[in-house]
Amino acid sequence: MKVILVIVLTVLAVPCEADMMGTASKYKSMHERSISFLSINPRRVSWCGAFLAFVAKRSSRQPPPNPNMAVSWRKFGKPVFFRAARRGDVVVIRTGRRFHVSLFDHIDQRRQYVYLFGGNQSNRVQLSRYRASSVVAVRR
Repeated sequence: MKVILVIVLTVLAVPCEADMMGTASKYKSMHERSISFLSINPRRVSWCGAFLAFVAKRSSRQPPPNPNMAVSWRKFGKPVFFRAARRGDVVVIRTGRRFHVSLFDHIDQRRQYVYLFGGNQSNRVQLSRYRASSVVAVRR
């Protein structure tokens, strides 16, 4: 089983030209126990930024300086108005006194919740719902 996992992770880690959402989707449902390719300890580090940096590099994009810190993604790419967000845009949200970074998927019809796809969401890579009012920045 370990041999198969190593082979799969090696194949997925090969750099390729792709959009960030397409690249991130390849890791859907991956649990934090399986993210050794990020070279961080997920029990000590909030790994949302590290995962997004990995995805950005595989998508031929340059992550911001200090990419493991979610708040640093407010300087990534170019700013976008929240109402103009498109699938795959980088979204930084505030969660209490901390920040979280992920990729925009969609917003509900009442515009109360935003659905984001990324790492460190319930200890795995997945789509999760957040309050739209918590969005701090949208970047493309």
